[in-house]
Amino acid sequence: MTLKKVVSTVAFLACATPAFAEAPQQSPKEKMVWITIGSDALATVRESFKSDGVELSAPLREKGGVVALRLPESQIVKLAGVIHSKLNRCAGFVAHDSETQALEEVERATTAALAPAPSAVSYFINNGPSVNAMLSGVAELNIRNTINSLSTNYNNRYYNVQSGKDAATWLQSQWTTIASGRSDISVALFTHTWTQPSVIATITGTTLPNEVVVLGGHLDSINQSSPTTGKAPGADDDASGVASITEAFRVAVANGYKPARTVKFMAYAGEEVGLYGSKAIANSFKSSGVNVVGVLQLDMTNYKGSSYDFGMVTDNTNATLNSFTTSLISTYIPGTTYTNITCGYACSDHASWYSAGYPSTMPFEATMTTDNPQIHTTGDTLTYMGGTATNSVKFAKLAVSFLGELAKGATTGNTPPPTDGGGTGGNTLTNGVESAQYSGAKSSMTCWTLTVPSGKTSLVFNTAGKTSNTGDSDLYVRFNAEPTTGTYNCKSEGSTNTESCSVTNPSAGTWYACSYGYSAYTNVTMKGTY
Repeated sequence: MTLKKVVSTVAFLACATPAFAEAPQQSPKEKMVWITIGSDALATVRESFKSDGVELSAPLREKGGVVALRLPESQIVKLAGVIHSKLNRCAGFVAHDSETQALEEVERATTAALAPAPSAVSYFINNGPSVNAMLSGVAELNIRNTINSLSTNYNNRYYNVQSGKDAATWLQSQWTTIASGRSDISVALFTHTWTQPSVIATITGTTLPNEVVVLGGHLDSINQSSPTTGKAPGADDDASGVASITEAFRVAVANGYKPARTVKFMAYAGEEVGLYGSKAIANSFKSSGVNVVGVLQLDMTNYKGSSYDFGMVTDNTNATLNSFTTSLISTYIPGTTYTNITCGYACSDHASWYSAGYPSTMPFEATMTTDNPQIHTTGDTLTYMGGTATNSVKFAKLAVSFLGELAKGATTGNTPPPTDGGGTGGNTLTNGVESAQYSGAKSSMTCWTLTVPSGKTSLVFNTAGKTSNTGDSDLYVRFNAEPTTGTYNCKSEGSTNTESCSVTNPSAGTWYACSYGYSAYTNVTMKGTY
């Protein structure tokens, strides 16, 4: 595959199949591009190129595990294939239009690696009734039908061909039908300079509309040997991710879900040729100052290649949001397992959001050495995956849990929980009455308030780990303000979820009691007694 053009500073996905097309020889007038790549891959790439008679140029700069070098544009597809076949991973690279851009990317990537994007909000779990209402409606058949429609009717969804555009138009129609009757929901195409648009469905938040939660997957597919004309059903990569997100959207609307924060469901164009769509959208949001508080990326969900149900990508993602996501798995999808994996430089659309400074997370269907061997070929079909969407069901449920607990709000008949983790207007305790069960991510702070009258001689806050509780939360108490791990009136730091703090002759007014996630924890209650 030779790219028709290289978009300025875009990440190119190198999750190619072992069977990649032989790259054409460089012509005297061939365009050159500048590449940034992980330094750990450079020796392998250089040796493979050399064996085919191609000598790579010397690195322009190497810093913090990232290398910049110059490369003929025609060698991009070979580079993608080498990384997958020789290194057996989905590491990618970034292509640039100039040497200056490449050198700037070395600095940016190095800085991002040292200082991951900060969390914009506190991540905690307290919306069980609404989440469970939506979870009960997730249906395998709906996911299967979406995968089947995309992979059969639009079996080449390449970013620069008409069928790729047609797939986007079809998905827009499907999402519009789901949203029918809801004035707070819009569905639109995000057009690009190439043929295929991205698709975005938006549910406007009720109380925090300027805070945005994103759930995305990529719509395009690719046949690595024949991108523009070859069959590329892409049933797993990534019709399955789009189908999982579509089902999460459907059950949310079916249950009358109205989020406090704005939720955007996205199907990105052009991921397979450089994260084009997600990069354009993320950078557009950054330029407009959109406050994105969390991004979930689903890239391949229907092939179970590992004994683990989820592979949590730890590089180019936000650690706190990852911890929140694994807490969601433990809380809402019991019996499933996860392991941490590294995906490599610019391996999927989460990297676009991370690069733009937004917190992102990516749960994957396998480890990088056990992923679907048929991706990017004619064999990536629903039939190859057993003819069902069973494996995607748990990813759709995770997507439902993610939107319900991060966007908060409520389904029909349920009460919206606080979105601030406590504090003013947050969780309010009644004297001597135990709270509802809640859970939290590592390093999260979930707070409750109790108003204490004058003349009281004692005040005790207790947390208790209930049935099947997991992890370790600590208790911090403070008068008249939310505590931090460094500022408090009382703290209790045992090795379980059962903690206690006592205050003698407490001041009259508002007391804050907060659970801090020493590690991710589940099924805890808070009680305050004066």
